[in-house]
Amino acid sequence: MKFKVTPYHSNLIKDTQRLSAFYEGISEYAEELNHLKNEESIINKVVYDLGCGSGVLTYFASLYFQGVVGFEKESKIASYAAENLKEYDNAIIINEDVLNLEGLQKADFIICEMLDTALIDEEEVLALNHFLPFKEDDAIVIPKEVVNFAEPVNMQRDNICWEDDDYKPNYEIIGPSIKYGEINLNKKIDEDFSSNLKLKINKDSILNGIKITTVTLITDKIVLGSTPMFNPPLFVPVDELIVSKGDIINLNLSYKMGGGIESIKTVIN
Repeated sequence: MKFKVTPYHSNLIKDTQRLSAFYEGISEYAEELNHLKNEESIINKVVYDLGCGSGVLTYFASLYFQGVVGFEKESKIASYAAENLKEYDNAIIINEDVLNLEGLQKADFIICEMLDTALIDEEEVLALNHFLPFKEDDAIVIPKEVVNFAEPVNMQRDNICWEDDDYKPNYEIIGPSIKYGEINLNKKIDEDFSSNLKLKINKDSILNGIKITTVTLITDKIVLGSTPMFNPPLFVPVDELIVSKGDIINLNLSYKMGGGIESIKTVIN
């Protein structure tokens, strides 16, 4: 199936690691439901795809579920999604910002791929919190969870940046990775994040940044790390500090999930 897309969404579709992980997550849930029914058929559940973009995940869900509604706030890409899925009577695209929606039928299954590193710069958390009243008590959300990690680094720049195929920052990791946050996307999420990180230093160097990476659990069985278009490593500068092997550095990291990278703050204690 060929999708009409913007250049940005074309790159998303080309990210086969990302697409296959979400397809497997959707099909895993459908197969589990069919196993409970002891038959294979289209499933009658209320399914929402929040921030559906070109509609590719809506399409995946439409292969298994009787009705799927995709919401997309950008009118151009919403029109493309509607055209891409016009032959599928069980898929509907609505051009609306999910944060403005009210009075919806409660969902059994929610797909929300408005993700980014540590959930900082996209509306994943805002959207899922807004949709809490529109979820059945036993509703399934994919992705299920994100887990964040931080490493101390010496980096050759003084502003926040991402590492991706087009840009590779010059840096050196100077300590082990630590897990600092596990966010369950099926529950209400506190958008204001703050944590005191204990960074161990394993070489004499200058500490002037941290590298944040995110691992996403699509389901319990499907785990997705960084891909070309999904959760690239994020580099955050900190106040420069001369460090020695064996040092433990206490760093307070805070940000607002969905608040953008400008909400990030770091303080060395």
